[in-house]
Amino acid sequence: MLGIVPARGGSKSIPHKNIALLAGKPLIYYTIKSAQKSRKLDAFIVSTDDEKIACVARSLGADVPFLRPKNISGDNATDIQFLKHALAWLGKNRNWYPEIVVLLRPTTPLRTSKDIDEVINFMIKENCDSVRTVSLPNPYNPYKMWTMADQKKGGIKPLLATKYFKTLGTDIPRQWLPAVYWQNAVVDATRAKFITRENRVYGPDIRGFMVNPEKAIDIDSHKDLAIAETIIKYDRRTKRALL
Repeated sequence: MLGIVPARGGSKSIPHKNIALLAGKPLIYYTIKSAQKSRKLDAFIVSTDDEKIACVARSLGADVPFLRPKNISGDNATDIQFLKHALAWLGKNRNWYPEIVVLLRPTTPLRTSKDIDEVINFMIKENCDSVRTVSLPNPYNPYKMWTMADQKKGGIKPLLATKYFKTLGTDIPRQWLPAVYWQNAVVDATRAKFITRENRVYGPDIRGFMVNPEKAIDIDSHKDLAIAETIIKYDRRTKRALL
């Protein structure tokens, strides 16, 4: 089982976001510590193109075996690019070809080692291709969303119409809405063969693993950092079991 922590240096919203301070620690600290405490990961690496991030990660005890090429580290870089690069490097330089790859994004700092291990255990038990953690899309359900592309040709349109749309329109009780789930990137796991052989991250049989939506905060702004810090400090003060 290989964990990969992607941590490029080119964030625009928060410069060097992956090492921005969160409750007194670099953001990447929380992901590294959860990976270090995992009982199911055989190893994990940090994939970064930035020497400053690499130095911080190494100081926290992480394995940063290479600097990722800049051409697969820009704003338009895709997950498949850095995953293929990491697996190719490990195969060539360490003769290691892991069966399962676990993606651990540092921008989701509230995961725990228990979350990682539970996803891996679930994947093994279900014998599926891939697992993505999900949570309820509170407070916004896509069945309450609209599109405005054709507003001049008939007004706004529902993004998704329920089975009640023709008779009741969109004003229906929340309890009647179909159950939908948000992919939250707390922990994603997949079999490496899809990355190396089929040039895609996930296989056709993807299972969802429910996690507490409070863990699903994704750091993209200073406001997100402030919210995450409030949660962390509250957990430390009350010794709540979330973290």
